[in-house]
Order: sequence, then structure tokens, then C-alpha cells
Amino acid sequence: MTTQADVPVPVSRFDPTAYPRLVRTSFHADLASTGEVAFGYALAGPGGTVEFTERLVLPLPETSVPARVAAATAVLHLAHAVAGVSYAKASAATTIDLGDLPVTGAELVLLRGVYRDGLHEFAYTNDLPAVLDANVVGETEPDPGHEFVTWDPRRPLVPCGGGKDSIVSLEALRRSGHSPVSFVVNPNEITRSVVQRSKTPLLAVTRRIDPLLLELNESGAHNGHIPVTAINSLLAIAVSVLHGLGPVVMSNESSASAPNLTWHGRPVNHQWSKGIDAERLIRAAVASRLGRGDRYFSLLRHLNELSIGALFAGIPTSSGYDDVVTSCNRAFTITRSAGVRWCRDCPKCRFVFLALATSQPAARVTRIFGGDMLRDEAQLDGYRELLGLKDFKPFECVGELHESVSAAASLADRPDWQDAQVVVALNAQIAATGTPVRPLADVLAEHGPTLAPQAYLDALRAL
Repeated sequence: MTTQADVPVPVSRFDPTAYPRLVRTSFHADLASTGEVAFGYALAGPGGTVEFTERLVLPLPETSVPARVAAATAVLHLAHAVAGVSYAKASAATTIDLGDLPVTGAELVLLRGVYRDGLHEFAYTNDLPAVLDANVVGETEPDPGHEFVTWDPRRPLVPCGGGKDSIVSLEALRRSGHSPVSFVVNPNEITRSVVQRSKTPLLAVTRRIDPLLLELNESGAHNGHIPVTAINSLLAIAVSVLHGLGPVVMSNESSASAPNLTWHGRPVNHQWSKGIDAERLIRAAVASRLGRGDRYFSLLRHLNELSIGALFAGIPTSSGYDDVVTSCNRAFTITRSAGVRWCRDCPKCRFVFLALATSQPAARVTRIFGGDMLRDEAQLDGYRELLGLKDFKPFECVGELHESVSAAASLADRPDWQDAQVVVALNAQIAATGTPVRPLADVLAEHGPTLAPQAYLDALRAL
């Protein structure tokens, strides 16, 4: 870390207010021989400059095709600009300088969304309202207006996080005659085991944040949630193009588009980069660069979490997914063993347990989680948050409040759940507060907008 005078600045003295500007600097990508990529950034301001280099390694195809390399490189330039959010948050930078990177109009709109809407939760939790109006500055250029490469729609690339959603997408596509390829950023034991059960090939990207950022996080830098799905989506698109595969098929549901709360008159959505607004922005940006936007869509966009849980329940236990599935984010931290799939004490675990309980026997759900969360009274307050009976919906990838209410109410009529302590207590509070309850069947029948092509929707319906 150096100042403009090249004088080292002790990490312990990092002052976020001294670096209000993030500058996109160097870019390197060798997609012909090594797959190594380097994104350079600098935080700048009265305090001087603090430089970062993020390093990635992309999987390479057996044969390098120049047109595909050019197209993938173009997508990586955009990924470079988007991935800067990891470093901008350190100082809550309000000016994002794209440097010498010219962008199309649609790419600029996406970037403004990433650095404003995508950082709303970060701004809220750190009380930094200025971030809501961050400015992205750079040169714009006309859309290239042409298609770089052909693609194979029968070989979609499916990002896999190890949870029920991506499993549903993989199974729907695989069983319908498609030949999906799984995609993971920084795979671990859990994600690899899910991909192995899906019997699909894996293409993985290694992404390494500059370790200096981790030092700054311990010495005064701001920290918090970033729209990481936007980063991973662009990396997936680059890999798909490079390998001549079909579209990147996400597994984001309708619930992801619902905000958690309103702050300074703006919606704050933990899942913004998984919502439909971000999906549309990414599609438009990619279309402006590659000539077509249908390289990216969510197969499950029109379904809510409970509907997806029901689809997962329909996958036979003989598939082996019950032994490897996890949606718990704590399972992916460096402080927990990768073999611990569910912590059974976080909003994500609570919600997924509730969602699966509506469509599966208690014995199967309890076996998947390694315990019964609905018979653990210590989880009651957490479940109240999920139902909107206390505070606001947690900042996690969970369903909408009305989904949780309907799910809890439906369990009161299920012999294997109706005497569970959490179910009894929740339904008593629902009745006491007069909380509206929609029939579970109506919630399961909900369908939101979708950008998925009909052939892919037909594959999902067959599942």
C-alpha cells in the first residue's frame, strides 16, 4: 500500500474517508494458454492511493478459438469493472472511475445498478447513505452490434452453489435431454460432491481477492454485503463463451426480487443481484457487447422458494442429493469444516427447513439437516423474523414473508409436524396477531415473470 509519493502507509492507519474514489486500473487475461486473469484497482483520494490486484484462473478448452477468446475477454472487461465493488466498499467510494475502459450504454447502466442498488444493504448496515448515489464515470462507445461466436443451446452452463435450487435446474435439464455443464467459483468439498451426484462435468474458476483487502478489513475499512452474484454471473458467461457452450442458466427464484425494507426512500434487497432487475441489466449489457442477450437467464425465475422446494422433493432419494445438498452459507466459511453442511442456527437453514417441510415427510427433512429445527425452541425468534412477526425479513437468501406464513400455517395440519414446538408457537402468534394467511396451494401456484426460453421452461415442467 503506497501513497502518491510512494511512501508506505501502515495498514493500522487506514482511513476510509481519505479514499473516496475507486479507479479501475490494469487488466490482464491470457485465455489462450494459462487462463490467468488479473484485475487491477486503486482507491484514491487525499490519502494517496491504495492498489489491489485480484487474480483469477479460468478453465481453458482443449482448443483455443480466437473468436471465442475475443468474446470472453470482452465479458471479462465488464467483470473487471463489476468486481471492483469488493474494493470500493473498503472506503465506501462514491466515485467509480472506469479509467481507459470504454463501455456501452447498457454496460454503464448495469455498473450504476451494481454500485448503487447492489450496495444498498452495505450502505444501510454501515449507515452510509452517500453510497446510494455513487457515480460511475467513464467513456461510452456505441454497441459493437455483432455476434462473436456461435453456441450450443443443448449444452447450458449451470452455476451450482450446492443448494436445492441449482440441483432442480441441473436435474430438469439433464432429464430433458440437455447436456448441462456445472460451473462453480472456488469449488469446495460440498459443491464438488453435488456436481458429482449430478453426473455433469464441472468447469471451475479460481478467484482470489487481494489479501491486502482482508488486512484493511481489520484496520478500519468498511465491510459488508456485496452483489457477488453479478460478479459470478459474468465469470460464468465468459467461461461459457470461451468453451462454446450454451446459455448460462441461473437458478434464481421470484422471491429474490423482493426487498427486505425501505431506507431513505430506496428499497434495500439482500438479493438484488439475484433479482429480475439485475437479470435484465446483465442480459442487456451482454447483448450490447456480444449481440445477443439470451446467453443468460434464470430457469426458476417464475417460481417461489416453496415451489422449488416441492420440485426438489420430487427428486427421488436414490439420486443421493439428500446426502450432499446444502444451502447454509456458513458451510462455506474458512472457519468451518466443509463437511458441516448445515449449521441449523441461521436464517437460511431455518427457511430451507421450513420450505422443505411443506412438501416432504418429517423423517426425510430431519435426515437431510441432521436434526429437527421445528422442535428446537431456541429457533423460535429466528422463525418469527422469517414470518414478519418480529423485525424485518433477515438479510439472507430466504423467501418472502407470506411464503413463510403460509408454510408455517400449513404444517399445523400435518400429523408429523403439528405438535412441533416451533409450529405450535408460530401458529398461536399468527392467530393472535391476525396475520393474513394465504392457502399453501395458492402460494405454490404463484407464477412471476420469466425470461427463460420456452424449450427450457418445458424441461422444467417435465421435472
